[in-house]
Amino acid sequence: MASFALLLCAEEPTHGLALHRSINKLLPEGLKVDAGNLYRLLREMEARGTLRSEWSTVGSGAARRVYQITPVGLDELADWHEDIARRRQAFDLFIERYDALRCRPATHEHLRNPLNE
Repeated sequence: MASFALLLCAEEPTHGLALHRSINKLLPEGLKVDAGNLYRLLREMEARGTLRSEWSTVGSGAARRVYQITPVGLDELADWHEDIARRRQAFDLFIERYDALRCRPATHEHLRNPLNE
């Protein structure tokens, strides 16, 4: 969730509710983000210095806290990119080998592929 919060705040400053909606629009079902957890994360990120916020009274309605990424946040975002890229390589390798396993004919009973039954 932190990676997406940083990414979206790097794209443009945004308030918490819009960030919540944007993250949930990007993520597949089953990985949706709870608003309470997101707001706690935003406070933690602000305390760490990866985000900063200001109150905005632009538009109608109540004032909103708008979050913007900081230079420290940009460094953390780059770290997230590197970590996610490494994990994607591992996941791609897993999927490739799993798919190959599913296509392999069983030659021994202990290697029997229950996926092909």
